[in-house]
Order: sequence, then C-alpha cells, then structure tokens
Amino acid sequence: MNSATTIDLPEAETEALPQEHQSEASAAVRLDIWIRDPEVVAALETFPQGRKREEFALGALKIGVLALRQAQGCIDSDAVRMEGDRLIANLATHLTTHQAQITAQLAGTLREYFDPDSGRFNERVERLVGQDGELEQVLRSRTEASVNALRTALDPYIGEGSKLMELLSPGESNMLIGTIKTSVDQLVAAQQARLLTEFSLDNKSGALARLVAEVSTQNGTLTANLQTSIQDVVREFSLDTEDSALSRLVKRVELAQRQISAEFTLDSEQSALSRMKRDLTGLIDSIRKDSAAFQERVVATLEAMKARKQESFASTAHGRDFEQAAYEFVEEAAQDAGDVPERTGGSTGLIRNCKKGDCVVTLGPDADAAGARIVCEIKEDANYDLAASLQELREARENREAAVGLFVHSRRTAPGGLKPIARYGNDVVVVWDSEDAGSDVFLAAGIMVCKALALRKGSMGAELAADFAALDKAIREIERQAGYLGDIETSSHTIKSGAEKILKRVESMRSVLEKQIETLDQQSHALRVLAGGGSPG
Repeated sequence: MNSATTIDLPEAETEALPQEHQSEASAAVRLDIWIRDPEVVAALETFPQGRKREEFALGALKIGVLALRQAQGCIDSDAVRMEGDRLIANLATHLTTHQAQITAQLAGTLREYFDPDSGRFNERVERLVGQDGELEQVLRSRTEASVNALRTALDPYIGEGSKLMELLSPGESNMLIGTIKTSVDQLVAAQQARLLTEFSLDNKSGALARLVAEVSTQNGTLTANLQTSIQDVVREFSLDTEDSALSRLVKRVELAQRQISAEFTLDSEQSALSRMKRDLTGLIDSIRKDSAAFQERVVATLEAMKARKQESFASTAHGRDFEQAAYEFVEEAAQDAGDVPERTGGSTGLIRNCKKGDCVVTLGPDADAAGARIVCEIKEDANYDLAASLQELREARENREAAVGLFVHSRRTAPGGLKPIARYGNDVVVVWDSEDAGSDVFLAAGIMVCKALALRKGSMGAELAADFAALDKAIREIERQAGYLGDIETSSHTIKSGAEKILKRVESMRSVLEKQIETLDQQSHALRVLAGGGSPG
C-alpha cells in the first residue's frame, strides 16, 4: 500500500515560536515527501490526517537524522548535554538514596550499641564497672593477693605473738605503759620544782620577785597621777575660776532662765505667751462670730421650713400630694419586685358606683401566688380611725376582688396611739410620712407583709403556718423598733436647742481659756522670780 504524506512547518507555528527560536524557524526547509515504505506508512496511518500525524512524522525524522549522525560519528551537543544532565540527576538520586540508607544503617548500628536503655555498649560497661562486675572481681582478686602477702610479711612484727603486742598488752606487765608512766612522773616533778623556784621570793630573778618590784614602782606613779587628777577635778567644779566647767554651766543656766522668762511674760509683745494669747483671743472671737452666724442661719432655716410646712398643711392639695407620693412609692416597690401596679381610684369596681380602692397591685408571674391582688387605701384624713380604716379596707377588697388590703395613714392625720405598722387578719395598717425618709421602712415592710399574706391566702399549708408565725414575730419587732425611731426623730427636731448648747459650750470654753491664760501669766511671773531672784511685779 502506497501513501503520500506532505510534511510542512506551518506559518502559525513559526510565528508562535519564542523570540530566541524564530531565527531557527526562518531557516526551515519545506519537504514534499511520498512515503512508500509499508512500515512507515502503517505507523503514520495510526494517526489521523492533520497536525498529530505531522508532529509524529517530524519526531520520527528527527530521530532518524540523529541516528544517522551518530552512526557517522557526529554527536549533537544538546543531546549530550541533556543526557549528561539526566545522568547527573540519576546519579544524584542514587547518591541521595544511598546516603539515606547509609544514615539509617549507621543510626541503627549506633542505636544498637549506644542506646541508653538497650545499647550493647551500656550493657557492656555495666557488666564491666557495676557491682560485682568484671573489673571489681579483677581488682578484688589482685587486692586480696596483695593483702594476704602484706599480712604474711607484717605478722612477725605486729601480729599476735610479736614484741609490739607484748609491749601493748593490757595489765601491769605492759612495758610501754610502765616506761611512759616513769617518764611522765619525772617530767611532772621537774616542772613542779621549776614552778616553786619561780614563785619564791628568795629567787630575785623569779617571776614573783619581778611582779612585786613592778607593782611597787607602778603604785608610786599611780598615786602621783591620782593627786594631780583630783586637783584638776576640784578646779573644774570651782566657781572661783571663770573658765571652769561649773562656772560655764551656771552661766548657761542663767541665760536659759532669762530666755524662758522673756518668752513667758506678757510685758513683751513678741514673747511666745503674748503671741499665744493673741491667737487664742482671735480664735475665740472667730468661734463666737461663726456660732452666732450659724445660729441665725439655723433659726432662719427652721422658721422658713415651719412656714412652708404650715402653708402646705393648710392647702387642700396636700392630701392629693400625699396620695401621689404614697402611690409612687408603692408603684416603685411593685415594679422592682416584678409585680403590676394599677391606679384605680378614678374608676368603679365590682360594686356598682363604688370607687373604693385607690390602687391595686397584682403579683407577677414569678411570684409564688401569681395573680393575687393587693388593694391599697391611701388617706390623709383625720376622720379615719382604726375601725373606719379596717371597714374601708374590707369594702375595698370586695370591690377590687383583692385577697389582702393595705391602708396607708398620713402621720399628720393618723389617729393617736396607732402603731407604725400593724396586721389585722388579712389587712395591714401603716403610718407613713412622705417628708420623712426614716418612715419609708414601715411602708416597705407593710408591702412585704401584704405579699406574704397573699401567698398564705393562696396556699394554707402547715409549713406556711410556721413561716407566718415568724412573720408575726417580725412585725411585732418592727412595731417595737418604731418607738425607738420616734425618739430619734424627736431628737432630730431639736436643732435650735442644739445650736444654743453649742453657743453655751463656746462661752464656757472661752472663760476656761481666759482662766488658763491668767494662770499661765502667774506661773511665768513666778518663774521669773525663781530665775532672777527678784519679787513679782
């Protein structure tokens, strides 16, 4: 089968070549070749007509050309370089692999010999230097042989039957001890005789004779020096000598007395006593002026407060102000506890045309008695005594469908003898002053007691009975403490009398200070008399 194939280098490929290879492409050769070799034709026909067949043909042509050139002895430098690079790369790969294998083998071998836990080297060293090891056994055998030889050599001289053991044997027959005892006795006798010679006055060159002579000489010198020292001391304590220590001391004492007298006299304006008198007088005057001004301010403030209070009480709006203040207090306490307050005094309730019940507090969903209602009556009206208050609460509870009632009396119009807080069944009566923060505790306690009563109303278990017994006890304690608060309140309204007491105290302090100044003046005169020897002027 014959076939013809044309091999061209397309112009598009030439233009797509890189800049450095376009010069080579410009020297391209165009070939129109007919291929008739069956094997080559069969190989070319395996590729479809077009670019792939041409690329295969060009590659085969290049291989053939290179093979012919190699056969002719011409080796392409590029091919040599590529082959060399490939050879070097393969060699580097083999060397790297070999190096890794050598490293692994070396590490394994070193680990086998030098591993701290299981290495042969450590095991061998342990067997060599360990207890009862080979080295110890060798040294022990060598040492034992030397010790035995040394013992054999020394036994005749220091052994049990040697002359040295005979000398050192205990008992009276010990020759060494006898010799030492004789030598010590002789040495002690010689030292004793020498000491007696040194402490004998017959021996003029002995230590005792020299000591007696030295003491006699020093005693004479000490006596003379002591006499001289005594005369010097007497001269220092004599007033006849101007520069003696006693004369200088007397002069300094007299100077100090004069200075003290000058400081504690009122005759000199610059003395310390005069300056202190002026300062105390100025301080007393300042205190008196400040106290008088303070008293005037306190009196004026009290008069203004009294006038405003009387004017407020005389107005018809004071009752509405009290009701508004009490409702705001109840509203704030309810909202803080998660309850719902509602002002109901302007609307009718369950009873036809009845508006009793100034406000209602509905316990919130978090309360144990959620949905329970507390009705509040707030009055600043002297017509409501205790019986009328409780009757008003009963009607208000019925009108507002409430389980518990709270009646808030104004302290100004509350009936006499009414306790600050008291419980009557399911009703609580509180006396509150909107202008006195000290009474807020009673209203707050009344609200808490009402909530507890609402809880008991909804659940009357035996456990709650004990709790409400404690609650009643707490209410009685609050009533008792309220009396103490009344005493405190009474004391707090005596500012004017307190100011008068302050003025009296200032006058008393002023008179005491004046007396002390006079006493100090008298003492200073007496001190001057003692210092100068004169008489008080």
